[in-house]
Amino acid sequence: MKAMSPQSKPENERDSLSASEISELSPLADFFKAIEKDPRIGSTHIGVYASLLNYWNTQGRVSPIRVFSHQMIGLAKLSCRDTYFKYVGELSEYGYIR
Repeated sequence: MKAMSPQSKPENERDSLSASEISELSPLADFFKAIEKDPRIGSTHIGVYASLLNYWNTQGRVSPIRVFSHQMIGLAKLSCRDTYFKYVGELSEYGYIR
C-alpha cells in the first residue's frame, strides 16, 4: 500500500479511489470498525495489525502469510521481538487475526 498525497493525483482523480485501492483499504477499514469499541486495543496493536496487513498486501494477499518477527519489528516501529509476540498474541487471542 503506497500512500499518495491528493496533490500528486490529477484534479479529476483526487476524490475517487480505484477498485484496487478500495480493495487494499477494506481490511484496514473493517479492522477499525471492529476495534472502535474495544478498550483492549491500543496504538501498538494498530501498528502491528497495519504492518501485518501491509506485508500481506506486498506478498500478493496469499493466506496464510509466513512472516518472521525480525521482518515486522522495524515496520511496526517496535523495539524488540517480545513486544511483537505480545501484541500478535493479543490480536490473535481477541480474534482479530488467526
